[in-house]
Amino acid sequence: MPVSPREIAAVEEKLAWCIAVHAAPDLIDRLRAALADGQVELVEKSADAMLPRAPNVRLPEPCRPVRDGDDVRFDNGLVQATVNEQGALLDLASPRTRVPLAQANLLAAFRDFPKRWPVRVRPSGFELHEDQVEVRFLVGSSPATMSLEVRRGEPFVRVACAIDWNTSRATLTLESWLAMRAGDVHYGAQRQYAAIHDDRAGVALFVLDPLDWTSRALRKGGVHLRTSLLHDLGPAQLAWAYAPFEPGISNGALEAAWEAFAFAPRVRLFQSDDPSIVVVGCKPASDGNGVIVRVRECDGQARTLQLRCGARMREVQAVDDRERPLEGHAAIEGEAIVAPIDASALQSFRVRF
Repeated sequence: MPVSPREIAAVEEKLAWCIAVHAAPDLIDRLRAALADGQVELVEKSADAMLPRAPNVRLPEPCRPVRDGDDVRFDNGLVQATVNEQGALLDLASPRTRVPLAQANLLAAFRDFPKRWPVRVRPSGFELHEDQVEVRFLVGSSPATMSLEVRRGEPFVRVACAIDWNTSRATLTLESWLAMRAGDVHYGAQRQYAAIHDDRAGVALFVLDPLDWTSRALRKGGVHLRTSLLHDLGPAQLAWAYAPFEPGISNGALEAAWEAFAFAPRVRLFQSDDPSIVVVGCKPASDGNGVIVRVRECDGQARTLQLRCGARMREVQAVDDRERPLEGHAAIEGEAIVAPIDASALQSFRVRF
């Protein structure tokens, strides 16, 4: 399977950590070349071997799903959800708001040629486990297993789907029907999620490596959100999550929730205590001279950023997207980079250690 930009970004940050702890420059150069050559797994293992062993981080434990008549309920105190035996999401709420769903989390498929035509989706089994719900399907003749779970401390419902996609000239999609008076759909994190809300409630749909998104307003009210998940033939592991939220939530908070869903727990080289400032990338500089960290202001307001670093910095310089120096103030104050950032701007810095 092709390696996603998200997986590459996680390995690039490990290489940046190697530079920060003064690993041998010639070895880092070789690993940078190997990463450019697509040897992601090799580079990750080599970087892990060079870095101090991080404390073991325990994944949040799943909550026990509970039968509610013919359906199943999840509740971890941050998100409550009800699903049926076909895996459809019937109810979704946070402690202070309920998302007006019609139905969501519906798998569908459509042939692309010679004309658009739906592929039959047939549930073929259901199991209630101590930590998750498991639903099996046949999408055309492609077997799929969908698992739903809610983990403690996480404000979303996780869904994983393993499928052996053998339906040629067809696209697997995820369908969400929302009974909401919604305006434009907000897409964030390189279109890895969609968020939609009205004056009562909102919901974000996080998807790992989606192919495409479409949305349309329904004549009788409500919104239909469709996410294209898969086209290429062969086995695939897909994942997405539904997160309810209250109107007025910041884009930065949505970005933080997306990251909690998309990445395994990790020690960041740079991080911001201001949720409006999101670290969108951290990698070795292209010339090997320090690391490049890139941040985005998410909430549309100019501000001063403070970016804490997990290693000892000696120099910082604002740079453009080609890593050339920019005129502009950037300073090291204690353990943090301090610099102004414009509203909704992307800003990069070269840091030497």
